[in-house]
Amino acid sequence: MKFKFTKHLIIFLSLVIGLLVIDMLSKVFTDGIDHTRIIPKVIAFESVHNKGIAFSWLSGAGVWLIVITSLLSAAAIAAWWFLGRKNTFASVAFAFFIAGAVGNLYDRIAYGHVRDFIKFDFWQSFAVFNFADICLSAGTVMLAVYFIFFAGRKKKSEKEA
Repeated sequence: MKFKFTKHLIIFLSLVIGLLVIDMLSKVFTDGIDHTRIIPKVIAFESVHNKGIAFSWLSGAGVWLIVITSLLSAAAIAAWWFLGRKNTFASVAFAFFIAGAVGNLYDRIAYGHVRDFIKFDFWQSFAVFNFADICLSAGTVMLAVYFIFFAGRKKKSEKEA
C-alpha cells in the first residue's frame, strides 16, 4: 500500500502541530506568572499546576492518569484515521481534540502536572485552564456536531449516482 499525503491529512497534521506549538509557547511564557490582569475584571493569567484533569478531578491518580490519557489520545488518533480522515470538518475537529489532549499529556509526562494559566476574574469558582483545554473543548463540540449531523450521510452527488 502506497502512503499518500491527502488534503485532509495535511490539514490534520498542520493543525495538530500548529495548535501544539501555540499551547507549548503559551505555557512557557506564562509558567510561574503571578495574577496578571489581561482584561480587567474579565481575564487574568495566573500560573497554576494541576495534577488532575478538569477541576483537578483525579489529582491523586499519578501515573494512571498518564496511561489513561495516552490510551485515549491513541484512540482519538485511530478514530480520526478510521472515521474522519476523509472529511475536512472531521479532520479539523479531531485535530483540535488531539492537539489539546497531547498538549496536556506532554505536561503530565514532562512536569508531573498540567500548566494552567487562564483565569476568569468575573467567575472566581471556575477552574484555571490553558490553551490545550480550549482545544479539547472546541474539538469535543465540533466532534459532537460532526457525529450528530454529518457522519454517515452521503453527499448529494453520491446519492444521485
